[in-house]
Amino acid sequence: LAGLLAERAEADDQERADEEALQEAESWLAGWEATRTDLHSRIETAQEAAGRAEQLAVRREPAQTRLRAARDRDRLTEETDRARQRALASGEKSLELKEHWLRLKEQRLTGIAAELAANLAYGAPCAVCGATEHPAPARKVAGHVDRETEERALADHQAAERRHAEDERRLAALSAELAAAAA
Repeated sequence: LAGLLAERAEADDQERADEEALQEAESWLAGWEATRTDLHSRIETAQEAAGRAEQLAVRREPAQTRLRAARDRDRLTEETDRARQRALASGEKSLELKEHWLRLKEQRLTGIAAELAANLAYGAPCAVCGATEHPAPARKVAGHVDRETEERALADHQAAERRHAEDERRLAALSAELAAAAA
């Protein structure tokens, strides 16, 4: 009898375990349709996203190329604008220095008689007219411009012209590069 009671208790335990497993399986199966629908919806969404990602990947490289080109154009536009400003400024500076040099040259020519008179010696012939008498030699006035001052002004002007020419070449090169980038 004890053996039968033990078998009966074991069978009851097994029945309860089976009922719990059955209820768990029925509960899982009852929610399965909603779970399946949700999973199916997620799969569709993931597939759509993957398809969209492929479409975007195909369009990405051309977009990046256009973006790089636009950035290059922007950079070249800024560089060209700066180069144009430098060329204008160096052109103005060159003109200023040319005007300065020409003013000094004119002043020197006006006072050249004084420069020539500075080399006159009593009894020696004049380098211009050959006379040996020099009754009223010209005198240097305040602000007299000598050859060295005029030559320095000319050298400054020539250096400014070279800078301006280089700025113009740089501007032309950048303008050509910008035109090519904009095409």
